[in-house]
Amino acid sequence: MSFRAFSPQSEFEALELLNQQLEGMLPIAGGTNVLVDIKQRKITPKALVDLSRIKEWKKIELTEEGLEIGPLVTHSEVEASPLVAKSFTALAMAASTVGSPQIRNRGTLGGNLQSASPAADCVPPLLVFDTMLTLVSLSGKREVGVADFFLGAGKTVLRPNELISKISIKNCSNKISIFRKTGLRKALAISLVNLAVSLELDEDNRCSKARVAFGSVAPTPIRVKGVEAFLEGQMIDPDIIKALSEIVEREISPITDLRATATYRRYLAKELLKESILNVISTRRSSYGRDHSEFNS
Repeated sequence: MSFRAFSPQSEFEALELLNQQLEGMLPIAGGTNVLVDIKQRKITPKALVDLSRIKEWKKIELTEEGLEIGPLVTHSEVEASPLVAKSFTALAMAASTVGSPQIRNRGTLGGNLQSASPAADCVPPLLVFDTMLTLVSLSGKREVGVADFFLGAGKTVLRPNELISKISIKNCSNKISIFRKTGLRKALAISLVNLAVSLELDEDNRCSKARVAFGSVAPTPIRVKGVEAFLEGQMIDPDIIKALSEIVEREISPITDLRATATYRRYLAKELLKESILNVISTRRSSYGRDHSEFNS
């Protein structure tokens, strides 16, 4: 297979190339998905636009509103960033679970989004943080929420002449977040189910705001808004946690494939949610130095 390759040095150069709308032109960042798909002949591009030289897309910056992450920031850089770890723990945790060290060193956050895999590990954390994406073309910019970015497995709202230029997360320093996943092995595993939870709790574990998002339980990563609505205003206790199982059942629609049955995925989703909320409570307990031994019964 042969194809042309372009290496733009700036956002403008990349957009100019895409605007030519050459047949079979495909943007590429880390290449951890694209190159595998090319080798397996799942895709047959006629031209690749290598975005890796666009320096302005490789930054993690703190702003008054929160955090701005460039689409070319790698998973390793997300994992290692103190800015991410401090207030957006679930995202750092998710980045640390992606593939192998080699994949994390090459794969990018923008690529994880653009691949639109239902099992993408970094997407549920971005969902619970109400993340906004800036999409750019030569015609201008538009803002799209992560929840509205995905249309289905492998499909997004990106137009052929558009690219993700910025990932913006609002400040959530008062919240505790966590990420969990299960796979067929401990590393280099596609998630059977993954989950991110972000809760804002007071000293008595009353929840004022909840965000819960799953991957691998629907055609796209999803927020389970029924679970969120149920948790908000509640004093989180063992009975509340047990009651979540029925709500989760109604909100997810996993499939059976070579890696797991739909029934098993439903079981994993419920167990991961219980475990994650218990972990959040444990973190809050440590913060306040209070005893909540009833959660361990």
